[in-house]
Amino acid sequence: MQLLKIFKHQQNKVLMADNSFIKLLRYYSQKLKSFFLSKDILSFLLFLVLSSAFWFVNALGKERETNIVVPVRYVGLPQNIAITNHPPSEITLYVRDQGIQLFSYSRNHLTPLTLDLTRNFYEKGEILITPDQIKGKLERYMLPSTSILEIHPDSILIQYARLKEKTLPIQLISNIELAPQYMLTEKVHLDPAHVTVFGTKKDLDSLKFIPTEILEIKNLSDTTTVHCKLKPIPSVRFSVNGIKASLYVEQFTEKKVQIPVSIINCPANLYIRTFPAVVNATYIVGLSHFNSLDPNDIQANLDYNELKLNKLKKQKLIIVNNTSHISNIRIVPNEVEFILEEK
Repeated sequence: MQLLKIFKHQQNKVLMADNSFIKLLRYYSQKLKSFFLSKDILSFLLFLVLSSAFWFVNALGKERETNIVVPVRYVGLPQNIAITNHPPSEITLYVRDQGIQLFSYSRNHLTPLTLDLTRNFYEKGEILITPDQIKGKLERYMLPSTSILEIHPDSILIQYARLKEKTLPIQLISNIELAPQYMLTEKVHLDPAHVTVFGTKKDLDSLKFIPTEILEIKNLSDTTTVHCKLKPIPSVRFSVNGIKASLYVEQFTEKKVQIPVSIINCPANLYIRTFPAVVNATYIVGLSHFNSLDPNDIQANLDYNELKLNKLKKQKLIIVNNTSHISNIRIVPNEVEFILEEK
């Protein structure tokens, strides 16, 4: 019981201390508020802002000297040329002008100084952009009122080497899912189908084709043309960065026809009879080609060379598909009996 009284007493003391601190904080807050909202302080702050503005305007009107960093961009580099050194990406200028003009050269507003390298590549392997050339370009780049006092660097040396070139086929890397009852009626057409690549002999010798980035299409149900980027290869340049891939799509149906068994590689003094002489072919075909089957589109071949080696009574037929708009060919029967006869 005694302990409980002591605990309550201590708790009351803590609450009283907290209340006193809050009252003290409110008191000083009111004092600060009254101070900063007084007429004298408001007048002082107003004159301070005005005087700062006048000083800033006056400073902008005076002539000053300062450093300006100008970014540099090199253009006109042929694809069969590689720069082998590291020319500067920026030029530092020490200039003189009025403050307001210098303020316009803030880093956020500077566009790169363009140095055009077109028609400068000869056999010696280097280009020197002279101080006079750089100064002339900078004078056209800067404002007319700006005086250029110093330029660092005042000249630029560009060293280069010629690259080998090679023409390679483009390989489409794709994951294409067709809608139900649809098929590709032709091979995917690539434009261009080949690309000229530039690089060292070692890099080019290892390349057989140039792959595209993965083309993913789902539920494709109509002929379409898409743009594909070429997959980047380190240290190798391409004459084009991308291609157009045309995918020809249409609905398909199943068709059944009878085709004759053809004999191949048969000696001139022999004649081969097959039983049956014709077989049934079932295949998938696009609707636009349903009635346009050519006799040579599908072949069911009996090869004498295989027949001679196997010495069986029946021989499996070899199915040949000579067109792109037919797929999933099934032959019944897929093997035939035969008789060899001398002529």
